[in-house]
Amino acid sequence: MTQASGISLLELNQRIRETLKSNLPTALWVRAEIAEFREHRNGHCYLELVEKDPSGDQVVARLRAMIWAYQYRSIKPFFETATGRPLGNGIKVLVQGVVDFQELYGMSFQIRNIDPAYTLGDLEQRRQEVLQRLRSDGVINMNKGQDLPLVPQRIAVISSESAAGYGDFIQQLSNNAYGLKFYCKLFPALMQGEQAPSSIISALDRIYTYEAHFDVVVLIRGGGAALDLLCFDDYDLAYHLTQFPLPVITGIGHDRDVSVADMVAHTSAKTPTAVAEFLISGAAAVLERVESAARLLKTATREQLQIHRQGMDKLAYQTAPLARRILSDRKYALATLARRLPSVGALFLQQQHQRLQQAVRVLQQAPARRVADGRRELQRASERLSGGSRSAIKRAGERLQMLERANRLNDPVEVLKRGYSMSFCGGKVIKEAAVLQSGEVLETVFRDGRVESKVIEVKIKE
Repeated sequence: MTQASGISLLELNQRIRETLKSNLPTALWVRAEIAEFREHRNGHCYLELVEKDPSGDQVVARLRAMIWAYQYRSIKPFFETATGRPLGNGIKVLVQGVVDFQELYGMSFQIRNIDPAYTLGDLEQRRQEVLQRLRSDGVINMNKGQDLPLVPQRIAVISSESAAGYGDFIQQLSNNAYGLKFYCKLFPALMQGEQAPSSIISALDRIYTYEAHFDVVVLIRGGGAALDLLCFDDYDLAYHLTQFPLPVITGIGHDRDVSVADMVAHTSAKTPTAVAEFLISGAAAVLERVESAARLLKTATREQLQIHRQGMDKLAYQTAPLARRILSDRKYALATLARRLPSVGALFLQQQHQRLQQAVRVLQQAPARRVADGRRELQRASERLSGGSRSAIKRAGERLQMLERANRLNDPVEVLKRGYSMSFCGGKVIKEAAVLQSGEVLETVFRDGRVESKVIEVKIKE
């Protein structure tokens, strides 16, 4: 094919335009997701519509779209009023429009209408998917199983510090008609937008650190558009609420819809003020029961005191005659004893006098008996001493005789008579050979005479 035989790009685009115009109806309803949303200063709205593969979230189709300014001025408020949220990225929509193909700009889709019911259905479907996932995890009712304290007074509040709902909540608690005291601690968090779920989860983590200091957690905000409240349908936030160890009370401030956070919380109220009223009414009910119990106790105590007072009066009435009878009996007994006392006293004195006389006689006889006994004991001791002395003297005489015989036997004269001799040197008796020296003169005495001798040699036994 030569270059001159081809068609121009303009001609191709014109054929495409004519083909689309002849084969597509004037208006089509198309399901898509807004991937890009942009409002131009001239009032037009430019969008990029996509379709994603449900199994892999992969984009399988893409188309440029626009809403002309004169139509956008009516479509926008109608959609936002019906859905409670503005048009924006990530929203699934059902739009009606026509396919337009311009030779210079290509194909586009001109939107003339949007069905808000489809978008609401998609949001509700997402919410139901989150709830079903929580049910499958078996956690959807876990926080509802937490025990709500009888009078929750220590309250951890998750809210925005500048939110009007938070101020209403604090004012309602502080100015309650019963004078009840509540202690609140604010843990600030974002209450709308994509970052709100993570911000609220962070606040829950901070509260968990001081869990023992609180009775309940209150999650509140002051209402808003449905889009602002989409963060409370987040799965991760709902899961953290179900797992929290303290009861969670929500007051998110919307009357039309119930968020997933409301559904998984222990208790939910429509507004922050309603949450405060719930806490006040619960405490007031307990206070009323306490006061009622106090009144009943007071009445019962008064009745019991009256019963016991009547019993005491009855007992006193019955006791008085008995006491008089007992006193009369005791008085008669004392009178009888008083009459018997002189004779009893005289008898007692007589008995004591007899005992005293008997004791005197015993005392009078005791010295003579003791002296006689002493004399007899002294006589026996004297006899024992006399006999012992004679025996001792006899034994001493015999010993003395024995010693005299021993002395006589040891007398030198008697010893010499038995054949012994005694030697002297220098007038001293020689008892050992070691004291002698050669040349010394000895005098030896025998029974019948004396002999002198001279020492020639001294020999000592080894």
